[in-house]
Amino acid sequence: MLNNNRIKLLLALPVAISLWLYSSSINYYFFQDDFYEILLSKVNNLSGFLNLFTFLENRSSYRPIGLQMYFFLMHTFFGLNPTLYRLVTFAFFICSYLLIIHVVAKITSSKKVGLLTASLWLTSSIHFMSLSWLAAAWLIIGNFFFFLTSTIFIRYYEKKTAYFYCLSIVFFLLTLGSFEFFISWPVIFLAILVLRYKEKWAHALKMISPFIIICALYILLRIQFASLPNIDEYKISIGAQTLKQIFWYFLWSFNIPEEFKKQIISHLLIFNPVFYKEFKPLIFISFGSMIVIFLTNIIAPVVICIKKQDTQTYKNIMICITWFLSAIIPVVIFPNHSFAMYLVLASIGVYMLIANLTIRFLGKSPIIIIIIIFLWGMSSYTTLKFYKDNFWIVDSQQFAKDFSTDIKKTFPTLPSNAIVYYPLDDRRHIQALLAQNAIKVIYNDPSIRIFYNKADLIVNTSNEKTEPQLIFNFQN
Repeated sequence: MLNNNRIKLLLALPVAISLWLYSSSINYYFFQDDFYEILLSKVNNLSGFLNLFTFLENRSSYRPIGLQMYFFLMHTFFGLNPTLYRLVTFAFFICSYLLIIHVVAKITSSKKVGLLTASLWLTSSIHFMSLSWLAAAWLIIGNFFFFLTSTIFIRYYEKKTAYFYCLSIVFFLLTLGSFEFFISWPVIFLAILVLRYKEKWAHALKMISPFIIICALYILLRIQFASLPNIDEYKISIGAQTLKQIFWYFLWSFNIPEEFKKQIISHLLIFNPVFYKEFKPLIFISFGSMIVIFLTNIIAPVVICIKKQDTQTYKNIMICITWFLSAIIPVVIFPNHSFAMYLVLASIGVYMLIANLTIRFLGKSPIIIIIIIFLWGMSSYTTLKFYKDNFWIVDSQQFAKDFSTDIKKTFPTLPSNAIVYYPLDDRRHIQALLAQNAIKVIYNDPSIRIFYNKADLIVNTSNEKTEPQLIFNFQN
């Protein structure tokens, strides 16, 4: 038996490692969609507040809780202090870790499996974008509500009280309003009820039916009132590309860098020679760690399981596979829009599989646990270092931060309808400011405009009756 101090240490250690891995993200500034979301979430009356919950045309998502409410509350309480926004996101992140421990422990009847699953999730490199980009915090928030819903539903199942059942539906609605992966909840818990709790299909469906109805209504409303942006990034494709997407999401869950997919020039794992030459150590560390963990902590235990004909482990494996596939389906249908951050929920299926097989068949050998933790930490650190040195997020937030400092130093205040000329050639930097959005947020005035080249400035102001003093030239 573990005493309280050891339990606290085991809980705190993954948190400390995760904070160390992601500490640099806390100081990142606003950039790109952050500015848009701040503007979109500003409301002055009740009508504006209610509009935060409406479907928006030509938008890829419906996330009034994970995005609009998040930015509304953060901006209301913290203004333009991005560090405080991120600390709130990290709070959701740590709370999700604690909920994952509880839920997985209940599903597998093992606190050790729950702790190892949650530890792998908390220290995984898949969270870089969602913890570094405020506009992606909805993934962390949605995941929190998903596991809060799960915790309350399990409580209902144990106590059989209507209060917890109704409460789970309420939090499921918050999950719906936070991220699209809510749609996998009925599938996952149907599998859990049947395979883990041995409920008959009819009874399990009866318990899950309100959640299924909510999902169906969401889909109908989404089709009726909103559509996806008409761009290649959101073109739906189902076929061989879908299997390829699933393959890459599986690899990314093992801390394989997201960039590897872009650097493949033929077949599945033939790299661009220039990239291979420059990042050979990264490639070997990433795939080497994955192969060892995959063979040692998945394949070897499965072989033992087959020899022992362990029926319960077969069922646990089916739950894990169902979890991963159902939680990744909402994004694998978009072959041109794939990011490791979308594994925030689906990866639990992979990590629970690793943890369950490791603890069940290899748990008596501490050296195995030490090896997996060491390899996992090394691969996650290596991937995150690569992201910090090469990912566009880091450059974007730094440029946006420098821009904010420079523009406020040059023009401490600007009058309404002011026009600013700020010479800028790099499209990546213009994107970091999201064109007109950044300056409107910085000065808290939607009437202010900015132009990054003289041609656009002349074309857009030639037919306007603009007073000369309203054009502010950053070059001067």
